[in-house]
Amino acid sequence: MSNASKTVTKARAGLILDQPFFGSLALRLELKEDPGCGTAWVDGRSLGYDPEFIESLSLDEVKGLLCHEVMHCANQHTTRRGARDAGKWNTACDYAIDPLILKTGMALPKGGHVDPSVADMSAEKIYKLVPEPDDGDGDEGDGGSGKGPSGQDNPGNFGEVRDAKSEDDQAISPDQAKKLEQEWKIATAQAATQAKARGELPGDLARMVKEIVEPELDWRELLRRFVDTAAKNDYSWSPPNRRFIHQGLILPSLRSNELGKIAVAIDTSGSINQSDLDKFAGELTGILGEFEAECEVIYCDSAVQAVEEFGPWDLPLELHAKGGGGTDFVPPFKHEDRSGELPACFIYMTDGWCNSFPDEPSYPVLWVLTAKREGWNPPFGEVAHL
Repeated sequence: MSNASKTVTKARAGLILDQPFFGSLALRLELKEDPGCGTAWVDGRSLGYDPEFIESLSLDEVKGLLCHEVMHCANQHTTRRGARDAGKWNTACDYAIDPLILKTGMALPKGGHVDPSVADMSAEKIYKLVPEPDDGDGDEGDGGSGKGPSGQDNPGNFGEVRDAKSEDDQAISPDQAKKLEQEWKIATAQAATQAKARGELPGDLARMVKEIVEPELDWRELLRRFVDTAAKNDYSWSPPNRRFIHQGLILPSLRSNELGKIAVAIDTSGSINQSDLDKFAGELTGILGEFEAECEVIYCDSAVQAVEEFGPWDLPLELHAKGGGGTDFVPPFKHEDRSGELPACFIYMTDGWCNSFPDEPSYPVLWVLTAKREGWNPPFGEVAHL
């Protein structure tokens, strides 16, 4: 065992004794020496580290580094990036977690990201404030523009967050991503319970755990994340992936996301008002513009009343309800099955007052509820509340 490996193992053991919340979660990650990676990285299953970087740190800084990587996993940063630039996403995630680590009294290596103006924001919100990378090539390098969200100097990244991979090192599927997220959610709750029993769970960590276990995400964020997950990654050799250039490897970089047709069903039974439709149309407009995707809108009460097709050239999107009878969720899905082109994803905007569901389709489904329905649990799909 190398000196670096001994140091990392010692730091993890120290966390188990002194910071049981972080230590318990650190035990879930397989430790891997990765010479040449620069600092360290995590992908939800493994924690890689550069021996030279570890040897340049004090033991307390190594402990802080482990906490940093564990927090990426606990906050599910390895599965939430979607179509975002990898470098900017890494920086945004750092701004979301580093202040909390410092509040627990842990030390961090030089290069931590702390900005009081964004301390309570999600990584997704911080991402919108981080300037574009200088080269603007959108590959999977460290990224960063030298400036943080509020314009201050950006000291640089350490402890990279990488996209989660399957056990055979392939791109993770949506189902696999959900499973990994659930595993970390359960592990985070268990670690918090253990730490609380020992009286060693600070209030800030307790609040973070509550947000992870019982997230209160804005419907817009859920909608965008849902569509991001349905997109297909596209890779390009120009420019190459900067992450591997130092190893002499020329590999393609992530350049764009392709998204097939989005199917949108609008419940026109009479309970959805024009204000709700306008909010929904505004968010869809942003998504269609970002992905240059086509959208098929199906107006349905107890039967399909009208179908409209939109593309990036039809923006901004305008939706107007057509119909007004009872509600049946089955007809829009049957319409898609007969269309000959299955959608990349299906979004159903409804008040939820219906129990007529089709069999689960092969594509992902998001139900956007316009009315409060406590405990509404459809037989498939995810739920967002408008």
